[in-house]
Amino acid sequence: MKKIVLVFIMLILVTGISMADRGIDPVPETQGIVTSTSVNAVGNFASATELQWRITDAPNGLPDIPPLVFGSAIYESTYTEDTQTHGLGLMLYDKELDVETSGQITGQWNIEATKQIAFIGIDGVNVVSTDNIMVDGAATPNLTMYHVICPFASDISTIFPAFCNRAEAGSTIDMTVANVRTTTTDRFAMPSSDHTVELNHDIRVSELVADVPSVGLASAYMEVLIQEGRGFAVAFAGNSDATYSDIRPVGGVIDPLVERIEFSEETTADGAITLFEKMMHYESGMVR
Repeated sequence: MKKIVLVFIMLILVTGISMADRGIDPVPETQGIVTSTSVNAVGNFASATELQWRITDAPNGLPDIPPLVFGSAIYESTYTEDTQTHGLGLMLYDKELDVETSGQITGQWNIEATKQIAFIGIDGVNVVSTDNIMVDGAATPNLTMYHVICPFASDISTIFPAFCNRAEAGSTIDMTVANVRTTTTDRFAMPSSDHTVELNHDIRVSELVADVPSVGLASAYMEVLIQEGRGFAVAFAGNSDATYSDIRPVGGVIDPLVERIEFSEETTADGAITLFEKMMHYESGMVR
């Protein structure tokens, strides 16, 4: 039997002063959602997860967006996972999901999901499983000192520029024999902008046992859209003793679009797969 060995590693590292995802402060009352699933069965199987999350620091809240008022930000994130067999098969399924709405720092996650599938279809029955995660952030300019703890950050840029950035990644399998592991994470609710907005999705398809490859289709993709300002043309009214509420832009916010990046990549393998591995990483922030 012909074997397919594919290994892909992709890192999208967003850098530079004009790259300015600042994340967002969590709301005062936070929540945690944790689920753990383990199944060992012969028969039909189905499992589905869907999460939609919107959060803003705009003074009038979500109902009045758009427009996005001066100095405010909005973040949206979605996560979906759907696994089902199309008939009878031997299914071993393990999944851990952790959703945390409190502020997370580097190495911690607002959304974290891991999934492991081992499957053998009876009489050619297949299993289909998809994972998708997305984070989308937009903000108008604001003073750096209100978002970054590091006392030297304002020496680099006194203004946190406007931005509108979106990253999405996911994977799909459609297999009669499968040994699959996926890991999915993102972080955007943070105590300060000293940490970065981050999104990750990894998939690994390997042999079920030695010399028995996974059989079917495996696919993974990533899409990124980055739109950035520089923040150098924002004039403020206020004195050294002014509070946040006292500071106002003079003559409107002038922070034009100065950078736009579009990125997309998709990889697919179909056949007897010994190894299909793809690692996708997105990271954005002023302090990196």
